[in-house]
Amino acid sequence: MSKRITGVLTAIVTPFDGQGEFNPTALRAQIQRQMQYGNGIFCNGTNGEFFVLHTDEKVAVTETCVDEVAGKVPVVGHIGEISTRETIKFGKRIAALSVDAVSVITPYFIPLKQEELIAHYRAVA
Repeated sequence: MSKRITGVLTAIVTPFDGQGEFNPTALRAQIQRQMQYGNGIFCNGTNGEFFVLHTDEKVAVTETCVDEVAGKVPVVGHIGEISTRETIKFGKRIAALSVDAVSVITPYFIPLKQEELIAHYRAVA
């Protein structure tokens, strides 16, 4: 049975330390602050700087969010990548982390025709 997602989903910022590494401690503090007000978490979106993180960092961000939330509020993980193939591959990794839903954007960089966009979303679904 699917969990119904309602309310505010905060597009969480991915924090970094002074060396430019992902800072899970700072992310956990952000999550706690959002949960205090009943907000769900949306990770790895544009605010989460998905476009500069490598795959393992995106997975670590999502794992941290799911762990810190501990089922108290919804977690949506962004899986949009530059191609359909990469979106599906990454989406499988993120889905395995027990997020409540995923977010997908259109492949970026190369403009697509309407039929190609429809094919992309069907393949990902």
